Amino acid sequence: MDKLTGLATSVLTLTSGLAIVTSTSQTVLAQVVTLQPGTFSYQAADLLAETPINLEEFCKVYPLNSRCASTPAQPVTPQPPQPTQETTQTGPTTSGWAITPEISTLGVGATVTKSITPNLNAKLGVRGFGTSANITESGIDYDAKLNLFSVSTLVDYHPWKNSGFRLTGGLVFQDNNIEGTGKSNSNQKIQIGDQEYTSDQLGSVKAKVSFPNSVAPYLGIGWGNAVKPGNRWSFSANLGVMFTGSPKVNLAPQFGGAATPEIRNQIQADVEKERQQLENDLKWLNIYPVLSLGLSYQF
Repeated sequence: MDKLTGLATSVLTLTSGLAIVTSTSQTVLAQVVTLQPGTFSYQAADLLAETPINLEEFCKVYPLNSRCASTPAQPVTPQPPQPTQETTQTGPTTSGWAITPEISTLGVGATVTKSITPNLNAKLGVRGFGTSANITESGIDYDAKLNLFSVSTLVDYHPWKNSGFRLTGGLVFQDNNIEGTGKSNSNQKIQIGDQEYTSDQLGSVKAKVSFPNSVAPYLGIGWGNAVKPGNRWSFSANLGVMFTGSPKVNLAPQFGGAATPEIRNQIQADVEKERQQLENDLKWLNIYPVLSLGLSYQF
């Protein structure tokens, strides 16, 4: 009976030592309790060593504890939803280098384009073409050959970033010319100006028409941007002029065996008069029209 009474006394003493202040700003202490020998375990008493407990922090961890009934629950701050990253659809990665095979009044060739700024491109082009024709008229054989070759160094300016319209300027290194030969294939006479000569006096006449400005300025307009970011393929069109100067004509007579010095001098004079007349007839052609179409591919 005495043992039961002592045990009850120990429990009451322990409970009173754990009195907790209800204020959330105060600290709860576990009081050391002196137990009577033989009435309780000393190991349990060791667990009740004086240790400060912060009620506010304690209630955050154990909010359903009976001692936390008077402690207001901490509001839970809702976390905003994480934005979903949208995958942006972009075009293919391009290098700013493009090549444009094209056909033009300068021949067939290709142009390499390099982007300098969003509005400025540099271009290097090479073109060429050759053809020949043989015509016989009134017993005279005419052999003609067209030679086209040019190298262009141009700059494109796009005044509007999202438009294909462009202004183009630069230089064209050209060697465009026409060569021909006229000779009699029978006893027909060759007429130079108002004079006629037999094939024994004048075997043939060689002619060449070329442009004096081997380096010709170029101005023009066009459509299409070969190095537009994100574009692989594009259409190209150009319209412009080269300032080649009026054509120059060269005539060289080939004398026959029957041509005396007097006849040769007469032929030379007639040929020179004919040359001047041809140059005067071609004087209006001091600019060379350029029209080109092409398909560009950007690397």
